[in-house]
Amino acid sequence: MERLSNIETTVADMKKMMKQLVNASESQPTAQQLSQELWNSVQPILATQRDLAEINHNSHMELIRVMVDARYKDT
Repeated sequence: MERLSNIETTVADMKKMMKQLVNASESQPTAQQLSQELWNSVQPILATQRDLAEINHNSHMELIRVMVDARYKDT
């Protein structure tokens, strides 16, 4: 009788664990939701990188203009 009780307890515990597993898997976001969340997180970084690249490019071009202007003034 005790053995049967142990088996019933084990089965009940397994059912609880299975329900918890099902509930946990249902509450997880989908791959599309994860991708969208990742994109939303990365997008401001990419925009800032583009802005920095533009600033660096403009600074570099200004330096080149100054060098070219100085070269023409020297001749």
